[in-house]
Amino acid sequence: MLRSVLIVEDHPICVAALTMAAHAYDSAIEVESLATLKEARERISQKKFDAILLDLGLKDSQGLANVSVLHSVGKAVPILVVSSNDSLLVMARARALGASGFLSKAAPMSEMTRAISAVMGGKTYFIKELETIGEGDAEEAAIARLSPAQTKVMVELAQGHANKIIAYELGLSEATVKSHLSAIFKALGVSNRAQAILALKAQDLGE
Repeated sequence: MLRSVLIVEDHPICVAALTMAAHAYDSAIEVESLATLKEARERISQKKFDAILLDLGLKDSQGLANVSVLHSVGKAVPILVVSSNDSLLVMARARALGASGFLSKAAPMSEMTRAISAVMGGKTYFIKELETIGEGDAEEAAIARLSPAQTKVMVELAQGHANKIIAYELGLSEATVKSHLSAIFKALGVSNRAQAILALKAQDLGE
């Protein structure tokens, strides 16, 4: 059965490198690439992929929240985060939000291939140094447990959108949006929108 990978990346050179790495692992892999988070969400709802290679710095990026957004659409699909920000903190947060692996954009082709091989084989791919810090704090764990609908509202909230705009963008009633916001506030341990947005940005979830 033909396996497929979705690359969500807006830099052509990175797309080319990741495509080469995927084909180095398995020349028969079908590779698709998209440049925006919105396109990726739509495509994942249409097709089952075996892995997603996800950049955190897309044009419509929500930073680390990209992981939660795509994970909420394709829950069973492993996500390999590909980023130029390869700090241990960012890696740990990506893992806490459900990523199966983390790959630095500065990694050589051989490492890209190993990372893709790992996640497509049902394993995780994180550097050993990551074990020196925890799986993420309670706040991040709570965010990771938000429902798909709540995650989408969280992304809209991170952009500073009003309830009416969030309702319009997601096809929800304002009452439903308010209900989801209450769950998000509880997860973040805050009591209002301003505090929530600050908390999300502090975690790079709104960048």
